[in-house]
Amino acid sequence: MTSLEHAAPLSVWASSVSAVLSFSQQTMAIVEVEVRKLRRDFTELITRAVQPMLWLLVFGQVFSRIRAIPTGSLDYLDFIAPGILAQSVLFTGIFYGIAIIWERDLGTLHKLLVSPAYRGALVLGKAAAAGIRGLAQTVIIYAIALLLGIHLRFGPAMIGVAAAVLLGSAVFSTFSLLVACLVKTRERFMGIGQILTALLRHGLTSNTLVIFTNDNGGE
Repeated sequence: MTSLEHAAPLSVWASSVSAVLSFSQQTMAIVEVEVRKLRRDFTELITRAVQPMLWLLVFGQVFSRIRAIPTGSLDYLDFIAPGILAQSVLFTGIFYGIAIIWERDLGTLHKLLVSPAYRGALVLGKAAAAGIRGLAQTVIIYAIALLLGIHLRFGPAMIGVAAAVLLGSAVFSTFSLLVACLVKTRERFMGIGQILTALLRHGLTSNTLVIFTNDNGGE
């Protein structure tokens, strides 16, 4: 085997490693941008925390006193806390795509698309950033739960919760980005988001067919 034949596999391997490193750097750059936006403006986290706070502080207290739903020996707040966490992560991921519509209206999205970055890195960076937002939402819900005296499991179970939140937020946000690419206005996106959350909440996703048509054509 000649030296050229030895060098060919090495060059292929080197180019593959370089492509992977470039993809990772571009993904982390998108994540850094989203985290910086979140650090400078906490209003989104605060507004997203209103709904779980209402469920835990108002509705949870009321239902636990009237005992409308039998939970056995388990306290009602302990019973609904995991569902509230899952619902919060679902809403955060489903409506994450509205940021893409804002960026498209402001021209930021067009600048990203004409950059030499991989399209997959843009999507993966957005999904990872949504996972970080989901984790921040989880921290807020856990803090409220601790203040209310809800029994929480720490230790190895927290790793599973964090992994589920990251994966769930990433999956739902990616689907949300797909919907945001199809619709043109924020109002239509919010309507579709409400339909999807209603289907998921009532367990109708397995026997329901949702068809999206492109909304980026003429007026």
